[in-house]
Formats: sequence, C-alpha cells, structure tokens
Amino acid sequence: MAEWTRRRFLQVAGGTTAAVGMLGFGANAADEGASEAAVAGEANALTDGPGTTAPIDYERARAVPTICFGCTTHCGVIGWVQDGRVRKIEGNPLDPNTRGAICSKANGMISYTYAPGRIVHPLRRVGKRGEGKWKRIGWDEALDEIATRMKAVRDAGTPERFVFHYGRDKTKGFTKRFTNAFGTPHRLNRRSICSSNRRAPLMSFYGREFEWESQDFENTDFILNFGSNVMEAHQGGLFMVPRIMQARVDRGAKLVTFEVRPSATASVSDEFHLVKPGTDGAIALAMAHVILERGLANEAFWNRWANYPLDDLRKHLAPYTPAFAERESGVPAAEIERIAIAFARAAPRCCTLSNRGSAKHYNGTQADRAIRMLDVLVGNVGKPGGFCLSTLRMWKNRYGQEGLPVIDQPGPAPAEPEPWKPGTPMFASLPAEVRERVAAFPPDWQNRYFGELATPSEYPLSWHWYSMRVGQLVYPYIREGRQKVDVYMSYTLGASYGYPEAALAREVLLDEKLIPFHVAIDISYSEQAALADIILPDATSLERWDAHSTNNYGLVPYTGIRQPLVEPLGEARPVQIMLRDLARRIGGGMEAHFDFEDLEDYYRAWYANVPISWEELKRRGIWYDEKRPKDYGLHEREVPASELGGSVTDPETSIVYRDDSRKAAIGIRVEDRVLRGFDTPSRKITIHEPLFPLAARHTGLPLDDVNAAALPVYQPVPGHDDLADDELILTTFKWNVHTQGRSSYWKHHAEIVHTNDLFLSPETGRRLGVETGDEVDVVVRRPRGRTYRSGEEEPVGSFRNRVRLLEGMHPRVAACSHHGGHWEHGPVARAQAGEEPRPSVGLSEALGQEDPDVPGRIWWARSRGGPGGGVAINDALPINPAPLVGGQCWFDNVCRLKKA
Repeated sequence: MAEWTRRRFLQVAGGTTAAVGMLGFGANAADEGASEAAVAGEANALTDGPGTTAPIDYERARAVPTICFGCTTHCGVIGWVQDGRVRKIEGNPLDPNTRGAICSKANGMISYTYAPGRIVHPLRRVGKRGEGKWKRIGWDEALDEIATRMKAVRDAGTPERFVFHYGRDKTKGFTKRFTNAFGTPHRLNRRSICSSNRRAPLMSFYGREFEWESQDFENTDFILNFGSNVMEAHQGGLFMVPRIMQARVDRGAKLVTFEVRPSATASVSDEFHLVKPGTDGAIALAMAHVILERGLANEAFWNRWANYPLDDLRKHLAPYTPAFAERESGVPAAEIERIAIAFARAAPRCCTLSNRGSAKHYNGTQADRAIRMLDVLVGNVGKPGGFCLSTLRMWKNRYGQEGLPVIDQPGPAPAEPEPWKPGTPMFASLPAEVRERVAAFPPDWQNRYFGELATPSEYPLSWHWYSMRVGQLVYPYIREGRQKVDVYMSYTLGASYGYPEAALAREVLLDEKLIPFHVAIDISYSEQAALADIILPDATSLERWDAHSTNNYGLVPYTGIRQPLVEPLGEARPVQIMLRDLARRIGGGMEAHFDFEDLEDYYRAWYANVPISWEELKRRGIWYDEKRPKDYGLHEREVPASELGGSVTDPETSIVYRDDSRKAAIGIRVEDRVLRGFDTPSRKITIHEPLFPLAARHTGLPLDDVNAAALPVYQPVPGHDDLADDELILTTFKWNVHTQGRSSYWKHHAEIVHTNDLFLSPETGRRLGVETGDEVDVVVRRPRGRTYRSGEEEPVGSFRNRVRLLEGMHPRVAACSHHGGHWEHGPVARAQAGEEPRPSVGLSEALGQEDPDVPGRIWWARSRGGPGGGVAINDALPINPAPLVGGQCWFDNVCRLKKA
C-alpha cells in the first residue's frame, strides 16, 4: 500500500487540491415541514461515525492514492487513513481529468464503507425468499453450496442457465473472464437503463472505440447543450465542469442550454431555453438547415470525411425549418436561427453537448445523431476547442494508440461461448418466432447472437457495436420463458428497486420456479439482496484493487489503479477473490484462468508494461505520457509504415485493409497518404447509417418509424403530440449528491437530499389547483409506439407525492428524482429514527459496526417531524425500450395528477 505524509504529498503535487462546487436546485437540507428542533442544534449534527471525533493528524496519517467509486466518473483521489480507518478523501492533482478536483460523492465512499447497514458476513436465508429471515454462515459453506449448484449446471451441458447480472462492475473484464470460463454468454449489464441511446449515435458516427466523446472544453468558445446537466449529474461531469468554467472565464465562451426544467446547468448558462421533452432533434435539424442555407458549413471537411453528399443532405433537411422546430419545441424560430449562426461562426472552437435529456426518448437515438451532425457540418471534429475523440483506454492497442503500453489482464483468456446460430443446439432451443428472425439475420449478426437475454433479437443494435444489452427486459423475458435459469447471480444490482416496473423484477425474483437459486453479491442489504438465497459481502472501493482507464478531456490517454486503503471490514472479500475461489471449486478447467493467490500480484502483472515501477504507480495512482501530443485530429494521423506491409487498398472506396482477406480495415487513402480515418466500416463519419433500416427490416419495425431512418430525422414521441389537457410528461433527474438510488444510505448525502418532491411550474399548479406542500396522486399510463406493452389502457402504476412549485419548469412537465422511498438499505435510506427493530431476523449478526448517529440523529424522519425519505416511483414507470437500440425512454412518461 502506497503511503505518503501530507507534507510529502504536497511537495510532489505542487500544491493543494481543488474542489469544484456543484450546484443543485431546490435542495432540501431544511425541508418545508421539518420541525425547528429537527434541523437545528449541535445535538442533531451528524458525525463521521465511530472513532472520528478527533482531528486528523496529518503527520501520522497515511495518504493513499486510489480511484473514486462514488459514481461512474471514477476520479483519481487521495484517501487519508488514520488508526486503520479512512478519514477523508481529497482529489489527486496528478489525475489529468480532474486535476485534483472532487465532488461530494468522493467522501460518500467513507459513508458506504462504514454504513451501519453494511453486510460484512455471508448470509443464507432460512425462511421464505423475501421474508427477511437469515442465518450467518462461513465462507466455505457459502462457496461450497454455490459451486455445487453451478457445477451441476455446467456438467449438465447447460452453462447458459447461469446468469450473471451486474449493476456496477468496474473490474475491467474480470467478471467476463469468469462467465466465459464457465461457458455462459449471460453476463448482463444495465447499459440500456443508463446510456445506450446516446452511445449508439456516437459509435455509429465514429466507431466502436468512441462510445464517449471528449470535447476540448477548455479551449472552446461556444457550447451548445441539449439536455445535459453537466454541472450536477453527467458521467464525466467533474472532468468537464472546471474546463467549461475555465473557458467561460478566460475565453468568454458561451453556454447555451435547451432543457425542460431549471437544472443546475440551465441555471448558470448564458442562455436557457425551455423545450418540450423529446423535441431536441427538431431543433438540431433546424440548426443544420440554417447552417447550410446560410453557407456556414465547412464543405471541405464534410466532403473529406462524411459518407453522404452535402447536396443530398440539403434536400433531406429542407422540411426542418426553424418555424417547424418552433411548432414542435416551443423555442422561437428566430432564436433557433440566431443560435445556429453563432455556433457555426464560432467554429472550429465550438462543440455540442448532450446527455439523457435528448437521448432518453423514443426518438432519442435520432435526436443525438442530429446533434452530432452539427459538429460535422461546421468541421470542428478533432480540432482545438471542438468536438474531440480521445482514445478510451490502453487496452489491447486499439485505434490510434501507437506508442502506448498494452495493459490487459494477465494469463490465458478463456474462449468466448459459441454463438447460437442456426444449426446449433442452442438455436434449436429458441422459440419459433425467434428462430425465424435470427435465421434471417446477416451472417455477422448470427455470429454474435447468444440468445434473448444477452442479445435480444428484437433489438439488434443493442449488441451490434458492443454488448449494451436491454436490461429492463431481462425479467419479462425470464417470465415469458425465453430463457431458463438455474442459478442467478446479481452483483451490486438494484433492479428490484430501480428498474422501471420494478415490481415485475421483484415478482420474478420471488418465484423459485423461475429463479431457483439467487446469489447476491453486495455491500449493503439492498432491495435486491433481500430477495436472495445467499448474500456474499463485497469489499468496497476503499478496500480493493481494480484496473482503471477512461477517456481524458485533457486528450491524452492515461491509466490509474484502484488500490485498498484499508482491509475489508469483517469477512467482506473482493469479488475477484470470490470468483477465483468459485472457479477452483467448480473445476473443469475454469481454475486455469484464475491462477493467482495475491490480488496485488495479479494487478502488478496487469500493469507490467507501464513504464514506471509498480511502487511508483501505487505512489502516484495515475500514469500517462506527459510528452505525448494531445489527441487532436486522430483521423488525420498517418498509419505507421509498420502496419502497411502486405496491406491492400480497395480501388472504389480507398479503404486500406491489413491484408487480402479484407476483414480488418486500418485506414483510408487520401491524396496519396494512408490516414487512420475513423473507426467505422468506411473509415469516414457515418452520417448515412444503413444499419438502422436493415435492423428495422429484420425486426418488423415499419420503415417509416423514426428509429428506422438511415439519416437523422425527427418525429414526435408517440403520445406526446396529442396530450390531453390534464396530462403531463413525467421526467426524472439526478441530484448532485446522489448516485441514482445507490447513495440514499450515505448519511451525509441523505441529510442534504432525502426527499424527492414532484416539481411543477407555478402555472401548472394554478391550472391543477395545487400549491407547494400539497400531495397529489400521480397515475402513469402505458407508452405508445413500438415498445413493451404499448397502448394498453390499464395504467402502469401510481404513487403519491408532495408538490413543489418551481419557476422555470416547463408547464407540461412534472419532474421527480427516482432515488427516494427505499424500504431496505438500512435506517438512513429508510429515514427511520427512534428504536425501531432491525428489519430482518438474523441480519444484525452480519452487519458492520454501529453508528452513534443512527438512528437517533436522522432528523428528517417523519417520526421526528421531518419530511421522511421520499417516495419510490419506479414501480409506476413503464418498461419502455426504444426500438432497435433498446435504451430505456425514462423521459417519455405520460401521467395525470389529482390532488390527494
């Protein structure tokens, strides 16, 4: 473990770390309705927990660099350890992304490591599943039982009946090593719940390696933001915010935001335009129309790097006028035109920014394609201050990574499972309708098809570029019998609380005929873990090793290491050790892929090619080549001569292939030079994407559906164009101090934001006859369009919540965060004060240490006159995957409100 004193750390760092203040709206540390006694006074102030009342002695404390896991941004941080306990988290100034900044979620790692509801011993249920009766058991007993069941599944020749379903897995492929070694394709993620609708456009345009963009914010002059709340809740937001603010201060950069509510980002923007949800694509296409009509497009860049003729695009965009966009969005046509002109004139020092606000709609994939097209039109791609693409990681020497060390897992990698293509036994086991669909797939799709859970045939673009899955359909598909399950293992997954129609997930998890055996690997006693047969306690991010690398907004590839600051509490173990020991018990060759004893040795071998010593990497926590030029214009870089030996150039497309097989393109010939180009089949930016109509034809999606278009198009969200007078669009959002519903048991974060009131505009309040503090019943109807159970008359569900009127809300929008209303995760998440008993029999024997604040100082509990812990709304939100890509349309919900 790397150990620094504070003095030594500051000498190396060259100064103190910086902190970035994230803004929120309507935060409720002093909620309306909470008693004065509950919110004031030293007696109610929360502490850092047991053993933390004394100040940190920085001469005695140890500083250990690691990688934060307060959210999926993964910032480099420094943890201060004193008396065997992590006392404080600061930023690591050597991290080229954050440059020493942190947000509040970094110190949330301390909260969840020492949470009173944390599980630190294995448990087996002794009552009915979900009844809450448990018995503490030893690791050998737990692993032996799990391995016996898994071995029986594998020995029976049905390894696919083992399903590994994760929520947050940052082991960088370690769990995939385990599932591949076992022989199952069912390593399921939650990408569709999160970001697949915005990743698909990026990968379609620029290639598999660019699922996330890296705008050069610090050098830009104009940021055009469609629905990103980057100042508060955006993956990578902490990398972006300081650079955006730097450009605004140093360069006078403008930030223009289109939003449905006064988000933290909208509130600090130079311009904030209210839009009707789901109409961002109309605005972006109208801006493209203006840029072409005004002669502001960078024709040289377009003709060199786009795969579609500009004259044909001009015809395609003819109907998308600013007047059209005004009718759809409510944004005045003159404003759309003015902003489009200003954006184009700022080129190349301009860039677009988008996130769930534009993407999490039925038409969201096409909306983001339209937004991405604006950057191509003005020619800012890969330019200083523009829309840049930085290589994501140093894994396996992929695109544009010449001169970087190869960083990958040590030891022999297990083979991938065999695809379920026609003629295989697994194909024969599929339902007839599915067999017919898959049999008609192109051969390259058939070679990547692994059944309906891993590669749902109705959503082929959820797994075309890489496996984004369609997580919200896992439980419906299991219930329908599309996949039999013998052993189900959930890993830090919160589906039974946080998935849309979460009650359906709970129904399936409680059915022992559908899920005969459920193992939950988790830190806390979550709603998911409560429905398991065996619970295995995982080490937290402060107690474990992980590899790390992500895209860098400083535009230089880098890597870092998550290392343990302290030993795991109780008997908690890192998941890597659990899977290693299971592989050894199951045998049959699995053990060969987990031939290590010490995790540090394993990661030392993983990072063997980094050109600094292992001890130096641990001491710094981060490595990158400081002399490497920034990743500007990767597409214009020449392919090294070492790669051109034996290469073949296609005379019609100018694509350069590695050899005569023409399977691997390495570049494109441009003016007698072989350039890297983009990581796409044409080596150009794929404006015209034939995959969308191809996928539509193979899945029966009408070709006039918005999702079937080869070019970016706009159509209204089904059901939004004819809203009844008493209907609103219900949207969700994230708070700056929370990580979805995962952080509601972090006590300091819960103290700041513990409820999830329903926000309405004052105009809407007057129309409905409700005021702040009133309670309303919210009834959500089924969505329309080609999606799950669309058009059914019976509502999805309902919930009752408290209203908060807020200026700046769109009058047809209701907004409610989806983090509140937990019934598990311990007393903090449940806002449970007083001396209430533990929720489950036998559970207390497996929990971590007590906390003097819990439950006595949970002042927001209703029993103490506070507002409580919020309302669980996810049961009422419909399963609504967008066609082809499968991303959950979180922001398309249509509801009716009635005063309670």
